[in-house]
Amino acid sequence: MATMLASIATRAHAFAQESNIPDFRSGRYQFTILRPRQLLPSIRLFQLDGKTTDLSSLRGRPILLNFWASWCEACRAELPILDRLQEEHRHTGLQVIAVSEDRADRAIVERFVGKLEIRNLPIYLDPNGYVAFSDVDNKRRAPFALYGMPITYAIAVSGWIVGYMPGAADWTSAAAADLIEFLRRS
Repeated sequence: MATMLASIATRAHAFAQESNIPDFRSGRYQFTILRPRQLLPSIRLFQLDGKTTDLSSLRGRPILLNFWASWCEACRAELPILDRLQEEHRHTGLQVIAVSEDRADRAIVERFVGKLEIRNLPIYLDPNGYVAFSDVDNKRRAPFALYGMPITYAIAVSGWIVGYMPGAADWTSAAAADLIEFLRRS
């Protein structure tokens, strides 16, 4: 009986937390809560300079994990906004990460990022689809689904992936600020 009550209490707490997730809409899109929630996986991200970072090492910080491509017009508009967001939140703990889904070589991604004058946003590569997938089979068992481009996953301090925002979003809006604050508290 005690185990059953503890299970009910845990589910009730999770539901209460989920119901506190701020509503975030931008343009035609809205933030989608991920169900069931998943813990941030341990997966290696490759930087433009060839160094690597384990994604799970960032647990304990709120994270916006953005997937983009150089051929995507909406990505071209959103990346500079994310770059400014990273600069503005440098001392608040928010980590904004941009992962290129380009299959081209690193030089093309570097030129693209240079043209956009991205200075603060860490840029990573996923040329083989080990981090994100768009194919139905997900043969590489990538943990993040690409429901569109760009797409940004919101990850709480606790390490839980809260949800995602498809399409280019206004990350400078009050609604986005509310979501980021939720990530800090969760």
